[in-house]
Amino acid sequence: MSGEVQFKRRSERIPPDLRKLTVRVPGSSANLGPGFDALALAYQLYCRLDFRILEKNDPTVPLITLKGCLSDGLPKDQNNLIYTVLSNLWRNDPEILQRVRISIESEIPLGKGVGSSAAAITGAVWAANVLCGEMPDNGKILSAAAELEGHADNAAASLLGGLVVSARSTKTRSIVSQKLLWPKEWRCLVTVPSYVLSTKKSRSVLPQQYSKHDAVHNIQKVSLLLAAVQNRDEEALQEALHDRLHEPYRSELVPQLGAIRKHLSDLPVLGSVLSGAGSSVLTIVHERQKQPVLSSLKAWAEKHSPGAEVLDLDVDLEGLKVSYE
Repeated sequence: MSGEVQFKRRSERIPPDLRKLTVRVPGSSANLGPGFDALALAYQLYCRLDFRILEKNDPTVPLITLKGCLSDGLPKDQNNLIYTVLSNLWRNDPEILQRVRISIESEIPLGKGVGSSAAAITGAVWAANVLCGEMPDNGKILSAAAELEGHADNAAASLLGGLVVSARSTKTRSIVSQKLLWPKEWRCLVTVPSYVLSTKKSRSVLPQQYSKHDAVHNIQKVSLLLAAVQNRDEEALQEALHDRLHEPYRSELVPQLGAIRKHLSDLPVLGSVLSGAGSSVLTIVHERQKQPVLSSLKAWAEKHSPGAEVLDLDVDLEGLKVSYE
């Protein structure tokens, strides 16, 4: 995480009838090729966070409970990412931290570029507001998530659902976002390898400066991508999914990207791009061509990427969902 965001909190502001909050947050793929740190697409692949406030601190009640695939992959103490987020946001309210208990269950692969940390952070920031009696504001939620995550793209998709464009406001610290409707006939096949790639490592290979030629190229391509989505233009999308700002530099860290592109070169796909910073690869295909492409990807993964999964994902259109008790 980079930076810290603090909200002034008073524990007595927690509504007496609100002791449990459940947040369901979708995972996502950021960038989509040329939309570096600006675009992300949400999936029906969820992280569920249950926050419970005890009447008083009870050391016998576990601080963090992890379920499903997370049970062996995350810390269950104060080093847990979500607890760390809450401790930053509730710095002025240590009494709440002593009483909070968190249960986490996630379908989102960890460290694979499918928005697992952004989903967790977005859910935690939302909960931190609600549990202290404040109505969350999208701009402020995304600003806080961006400060904690380092960028707002995945968080924006997790919060709003669909394809989301996000940018920092030039007037305030808020994040400005716009949601677009993703064509339902454009299917998302995400190849998730067995290895983890940290965002920090993936960003470390990027240059500090870019040529004007490469910058203009990406401006053109991301503009074309948004128009293609708006108009449901498959040929335009195929032309748009070409990046010069991050994928050429990350290709050595994620050799599967080039291999998958080569493997699918004779099949009718709309394009393959890195999912976020990697290690996953997103392939977009029209639904009428999905089955042969999906079968081909699974065959490739079985032969060339042992332990990899190929996920056939629906796009999430709802974003963060919350329920109270």
